[in-house]
Amino acid sequence: MKIGIIGMGHVGATLAYTLCLQGLAETLILIDTNEAKVQAEYLELSDAVKNLDHDVKLVKNDYAALVDAALVVFCAGDITVLETATDRLAELRVTSKIVAAIAPKLQASGFSGLVISITNPCDVIALYFANLTGFDKAKVIGSGTLIDTNRLKNRAGREDVLVIGEHGESQVALNVTPDIEKQATGTGWEIYAAKHHTAFGIASSVARIIRVLKTDTRELLPVSSYDEVENCYYATLTELTLENGVVQRVLPSLNNLETDRLTQSIQTIKRNYLEI
Repeated sequence: MKIGIIGMGHVGATLAYTLCLQGLAETLILIDTNEAKVQAEYLELSDAVKNLDHDVKLVKNDYAALVDAALVVFCAGDITVLETATDRLAELRVTSKIVAAIAPKLQASGFSGLVISITNPCDVIALYFANLTGFDKAKVIGSGTLIDTNRLKNRAGREDVLVIGEHGESQVALNVTPDIEKQATGTGWEIYAAKHHTAFGIASSVARIIRVLKTDTRELLPVSSYDEVENCYYATLTELTLENGVVQRVLPSLNNLETDRLTQSIQTIKRNYLEI
């Protein structure tokens, strides 16, 4: 599979390394405005590939190479914005400008595959990216609440839990107590407080999405996908294929409180979109 990664910060670089180790990409196109960073990651990944039992072709900063890529992962951003902020929305002023700069380049490349958007605020940026490029919204998804669901599983010590709605403070955790939900929601901030970034969890989550696409298992994953009725991206269980993107969105059974909270989460995403 030929995969492009736009944005070679902590997440992009970790994802590139993960895809190499797991053998999910035959070709990786590494793109970033920081030429020195791309060169450094290219050199180090080249060293890593020599230790693998499979080959990975690496390409640097070539949008034209995306023309026949199966998918592009968009993770460009500026994590330093969070040094003086307390929510993911603070990134929007910066990340929306980055999307506006990159969208025309991706359009011009002739790329027609699937886009996985990681950049925060995830749901807002996925919609903005789809609108700016004009790509089929079924083939633009956000990484959504897969990472949040994993955090919830770890905090709850159970597998029968799920997070839907916004990848953000209004997310809705199912089948757990409020205390466990609060702990899980705060996990990203706890990691950031010590490391000043997060990377392993989200990179491996995206690798899992890519593995599901590549193997065509049709596993339902809580990714952010487009709801035509709401004209909004938010996470629910979603079936994906590499050819068509979103095949179906499955909303789990919700009680009245959960339904109200999901409605509020969707409204939060919509309000945030208007901030662009």
